[in-house]
Parts: sequence; structure tokens; C-alpha cells
Amino acid sequence: MRTKDELNRRDFLSFLGASALSAVLQGGCGKEDNSADKLFKRTKPTNLKVLVIGIDGATLDIIEPMVKAGRLGQFKHLMDTGTYAKLRSQKPMLSPALWTTIATGHNRNRHNITHFLTRSSYGSQTPELISTLDRKTVALWNIVSCFGKKAGVIGWWVTWPAESVPSYIVSDRVAHSRWKTWTRGSKNTHLTFPPGLFEQIKQLVVNPINPPMEEIEKLVELTDAEKAEMLAAKKPIFAHGLSVSKFGYCAQRTYENIAMRMLETGQPDMSMIFLIAVDPICHTFWHYYKPEQFPGGIEIDKAQRLGKFVPAIYEHNDRYLSKLLPKIDANTVVIVVSDHGFQGSGRLPGETNIVSYKPLGINRIEKLQRPVTIGMSGIHHIDGTFIATGGPIIPGAKVRTQPSIADITPTILALMGLPVGKDMVGRVLEEIIEPKFLAEHPVNYVDSYENYIKHQQFEGVVDVAKDKQLEYLRSLGYIK
Repeated sequence: MRTKDELNRRDFLSFLGASALSAVLQGGCGKEDNSADKLFKRTKPTNLKVLVIGIDGATLDIIEPMVKAGRLGQFKHLMDTGTYAKLRSQKPMLSPALWTTIATGHNRNRHNITHFLTRSSYGSQTPELISTLDRKTVALWNIVSCFGKKAGVIGWWVTWPAESVPSYIVSDRVAHSRWKTWTRGSKNTHLTFPPGLFEQIKQLVVNPINPPMEEIEKLVELTDAEKAEMLAAKKPIFAHGLSVSKFGYCAQRTYENIAMRMLETGQPDMSMIFLIAVDPICHTFWHYYKPEQFPGGIEIDKAQRLGKFVPAIYEHNDRYLSKLLPKIDANTVVIVVSDHGFQGSGRLPGETNIVSYKPLGINRIEKLQRPVTIGMSGIHHIDGTFIATGGPIIPGAKVRTQPSIADITPTILALMGLPVGKDMVGRVLEEIIEPKFLAEHPVNYVDSYENYIKHQQFEGVVDVAKDKQLEYLRSLGYIK
């Protein structure tokens, strides 16, 4: 006799299987074009799988000393068995633009994701968060899907509305993110593909209004007053460490839970998982982590307690990877990537009851009932993180020139045996791949995937709280 959990898991697997078939029919592959049909038929993908773990703001200058100190065992294993390097980002270092470049191989002037907000709403009282509707190029999940491969994407920036793929997409609006709150976003449709997937995973969403404080207090030692302040925050306040770290941590735990559940149902050919918490913690706790960079302004007790939060979130990520990676197939290349690194700003946070959201492009000033400490003592650094291991990745290989965030998509396509777009600005990191593999699977090129893959059509995609969004969709031609 099967248990309830076993029955639920079986139903879940059946649900995903049926949805994968429908996704093939609903996808954006332009196969009515003979040239496209020939392209897809003559391509012979490898049997490799790829798992991409995006860690927002992960910094090798933090990872390497912690590895040497024996504090990051899983990262050490990945680095020892593969290759790693500092990954060059692009200015201005705005996460939606950077993560979209990582996922498309195109720069922002081509893929059109340039900011957190839509161009039409930048600086307005009613800002709108950037979305899939604004992207002008196809992404990795679109490409691999058209070659009959399955793609699973979880929490990646700019994946709402979720596009149809022969597996699943859990969009970046499933979790209660600080950006969705700041832009006054509300309940959306198309949170996942398949659409019904959200009902299957919604119990895995971690609510920041009722956060897992036992977990958080294992990462950072809070006074009773600090704990009360964190719990009292019903929304994230810009540059306020206790609130933004809570929302960031709960968003990450949401996508961690979902990724574990989805891998239990089977591993797609290409998986992409996004982890956010390093970024808000480094932005707002850096002065405690590196007090020597801020002389004369930090209490020793606070630095000793709160400075542990930064390395602790790296240790949390290490523990998570140690649980996640045993679930993947042996023929998997694992790539850990970040969009930028971190460094000190030289500016200490200060106490105020006036919060300005204008640095985010939101024309809003908020007056709080009581003063809080706000400010970003950590700012983005141009060097992020690249780690690759498994399959034909050469252990200890040195990258010829510093890799760029634009190199990730071309390299993944080459590993999967799929053509690389000649119009992609990055390159295949061939020097980290075994020559025998490249001889058996030489890198092929196609002029541009935009000539072969149609952009997705979204019928009735809407933020239900905004009638204005309907006009926006009509202006783009997605609905009539």
C-alpha cells in the first residue's frame, strides 16, 4: 500500500510528463521554415547534461580563503575537480541585464533588458518590473528546447511570464522578492510553465512575513532588538539590512526547496537555478564583515556578531550544494556563475526615517514611523565567479583570457553539441574542454538563432491588479 507522499510524487511525475508533451507543441521553434528544420535535424547533441547554479554576487576573493580554511567543502571539491576563474561582468552592473546576458550570450543593447524597470515606467510613481515581454532575443531554454532537449529553470532573473519549454520554468515572481514589493507588484498569472505547476509547488514558498528564524539565527547572532526589527518588517526597506536580508533569504530558500523537489522528479538536459541571498547580505552587512575598510565608525561587538553573516551565507550555499549535487546524473557538467562580485563602498550606513527609492529608478520617498539604519556599505565589483567541473571539463585548466559573462551561453551550447550563434558576443571557452571531446563534437555555428526561433506569444498574460498592463501587452502585439 502506497503512502500519501508516494501517491503525490507519482501524480506530480505524471503531471510533468504530460505537460512536457504539450510544451513541445506550444514552443517557439520556427520549424515551418525549411532551413530551420534542416538545422535542427542535422545537429547531433551530446549526451551531456548541464546544471547552472547562479549565485548573485558570489566573489572568489571570499570563496578562495574560505576554501583554504576548510569552510567550504563542496566548493573545494568543485574547484579541485574542475577549473575556476574570476568572471568579468559589465557596467552598469544591474542584475536583470547581467543575468540575461549570461542566459542569452548577447549584450543588453541586443537583448533589451537594461534595468530593473521597464523603460516606460522608469522614474515613475507606478514602476513596472522588467519581464520576459521586454526581452528581444531567445534564451538558452528556448534554444535547447528547439533541439528536443528538456530545460528546467528556477528563479532566474526575468523569466516572468514563464515561457513554454519541454520541461518547466519556475519564474522569478514565484517567491516574495524585494523587487516585486518595491515595484508594488501583485499576484500574476503565468508564474510557472506548465501553468498548473504553481499549484504543485506553492507550499514550498517561504513567506518572509513568517520567516524561518531558527535558520537565520544560525547564520547571524541577533540581539532581541535586532530580531524584533527583522520580524516587524512587513516589507523590505531599501538598503535596510535586516529587512532586505530576510526577504532575500526567504526568496532563496523558496527556490532551493523547489529545485530539490524538481530534481527528485528527474533531471532535465539543462537546469538553471538562481540563488539571491549573497547579494542583499553583502550590500548591507559588508561594513561589519570588513570593518577595517571603515575606520572609526563600527562598534567592535557588532562587527564580531554581524560580520559573520557574510561568510555564513557562503557556508549555507555550500551546505545546500552538498545536498543538491548528489541528486544529479554522473554525465553532468556543473557550472557555478555569478553576475559580479563585491567590494566595500567606503560609506557607512546611517540612521534615518526618510527612505528614498530614487536610486532604483522609482520616484518615491517614504517616511518611516521610527528611524532605521540604512545604507549600502557593499557595492558591486566587476569580477564575479566562474567554476566548471564534470564531463569533459579539464581539471586545473587555465582560461586563456579572463572569461566574460557573455561566454557562458556559447560554452554551454558547445558542451551540449548545439550550434553557437555567430552574433553572440561571447566565445566558447574551448581551453577548458578536453581536446578529444572537441574533436568528436567540433563547435558548430549558426548565423543567428533569431532567424530560426520565433518569439513566444503570450495570450492573456496579465498582472491582475493593473489594467494598465493590458494596454502594454496590446501595444506589443501579444494580445488583441
